[in-house]
Amino acid sequence: MKYSNYFAITILCALASSASADSEAMPTPKVFAAPWNSFYFKLIPSPDFDEGKSQGFLYRVTDGEDELLYRSDGWFSFNVLVSIDGSFIARRGPWPRSDSPPETTPAVVFYVDGTLVRTYYVSDLVDKKSALQRSISHYSWGDVLRWADDAGADILQIRTVEDKIIKFNIRTAEIVD
Repeated sequence: MKYSNYFAITILCALASSASADSEAMPTPKVFAAPWNSFYFKLIPSPDFDEGKSQGFLYRVTDGEDELLYRSDGWFSFNVLVSIDGSFIARRGPWPRSDSPPETTPAVVFYVDGTLVRTYYVSDLVDKKSALQRSISHYSWGDVLRWADDAGADILQIRTVEDKIIKFNIRTAEIVD
């Protein structure tokens, strides 16, 4: 009896510790600089953490007070890239919950002057649903969105769970070879 109680408690503790390791990060204000640091995008989450109420502001760095060029509301991301001239933004979608269908879950999203121009969904970038890496409450489809090392200044890339590197042009929001 004593050993069975110990065993049950050990199993419960193991399950509880793995569940907490799968929790989402709390959104906090973030700043993302463009290459050469002439522009930056400031994201502010809503106090109640409702992504739809988040606010983003694109600024030009000046000698005095920085100049607000535009705002983009209704989204939050932990991974944002800003073009050299500040006109174009690309962001990674949210960490998908297990019940989020890949066909409607944003993976990479593009904006021009704060206006949405293109959304790629998880199903657009990952061929096989079975390749998605699942945890207790979420799934992963790819790595961090970043600037491509071997391409021009407007090319960014992401590696999927299928080990596919997909490159995008931030100005056209198109996939490039």
